[in-house]
Amino acid sequence: MMTVLHLAAAALLLTMAGIQLNDPDPLFWVVLYVAAAVVPIARLIRRRLPVFWGVAFGLALAGLVASLPGFIDFVRSGDYTLIGGQMTADRPQIESAREFLGAVIGLSCLLPYRGWHTRKPGHDAG
Repeated sequence: MMTVLHLAAAALLLTMAGIQLNDPDPLFWVVLYVAAAVVPIARLIRRRLPVFWGVAFGLALAGLVASLPGFIDFVRSGDYTLIGGQMTADRPQIESAREFLGAVIGLSCLLPYRGWHTRKPGHDAG
């Protein structure tokens, strides 16, 4: 069962990285999602790669902080249907809301792996 969850997390994160390729600022987000995808993949093959967890976590936090003001503007607009709409120059909060939610998803995928990379071998659960 855990194998399926690790694969699902990696697939979700890699899909999110692929979606970012047509974004106006793809590099940051692609690196974030690919680094985050390495974490469940490393878990699957029982490799400890704490640098990837730390980098991905730091990038996700940075993305969260950077997109927070625009996300707040999006929430204040009250029109949540815009999340699926076209981003325009007069509504940059749409992109910020998407980036904020993507960072939340990235963090949500990373948090279950917190500490796994630093545990002693033989203390693996799942």
